Amino acid sequence: MAASIAETLDEAEGGRSGYRVPAVDKALDVLEFMAASVETLTQTEIAAGLGRSIHEIYRILLLLEKRGYIFRTQSDRFRLSLKLFELAHMHPPVNRLVECALPVMRELTANADQSCHLVVREGQNALVVLQIDSPLPMRYSVALGSHFPILETSSGAVLLAHSNRAERDRIVERIVAAGEGQGTRAEIEARLNDVAKLGYEMRASLAVEACTNISMPVRDHTGGVVAALTVPLLPQKAARFDRQTVFERTRAAAEKISAALGWGEATAPLRADPERRDYPFSD
Repeated sequence: MAASIAETLDEAEGGRSGYRVPAVDKALDVLEFMAASVETLTQTEIAAGLGRSIHEIYRILLLLEKRGYIFRTQSDRFRLSLKLFELAHMHPPVNRLVECALPVMRELTANADQSCHLVVREGQNALVVLQIDSPLPMRYSVALGSHFPILETSSGAVLLAHSNRAERDRIVERIVAAGEGQGTRAEIEARLNDVAKLGYEMRASLAVEACTNISMPVRDHTGGVVAALTVPLLPQKAARFDRQTVFERTRAAAEKISAALGWGEATAPLRADPERRDYPFSD
């Protein structure tokens, strides 16, 4: 039987670890560098950021643009498209997350009279991977595939607060250095510490007045936080449920999704204990 391609490459290059495809390396370098930037970038800025010449990345940019991974603005700057998001959605772990969350989130909207969305972290951004609208005629919702700076959302704060310490510190450092107006280092750390201690964030929305974000962590089989389930609570006369009820049902929904993903450490139901700091309705 003829040797496989992998075996041939192993023999020719001394094993898979020794095999290199320079053009692929450059393309991946470009995508990873652009994903880490919140701004659009010129060809010169990309080349400088990667320590390569403009000539080296010129054809790479043209190819990525042709394949739809990046697009060029009118000012001749580049930014990532949602092509990577679309591919990620085809990936089994994301499919599994969405499949587990979809029926639970539909049930939540029906039992809370509020919209809800599921968010994952993408670098320094919060990415909406699932959105279910409220059954009421008036509602607040976010577009599927939307990106937001991570600390402009409660979902992002929950995800960042539960990240490993090194990753969290790295992202906070970038946010502070960029001067993005998301608070001082001390303010950011205080917020994240509160979220980590409480296990959730509930606060007035930074984007929409009169809207209260209720955001809960979603865990996988390892106990790691892989997503955030958020209800942007919009008070209105037609809504049948008060904030406390919506909070409790959002938390229960997040735990139900986590259980479906294999998390086995289900918490006990919340009780109105005024001594508990993680119960927000003791007043």
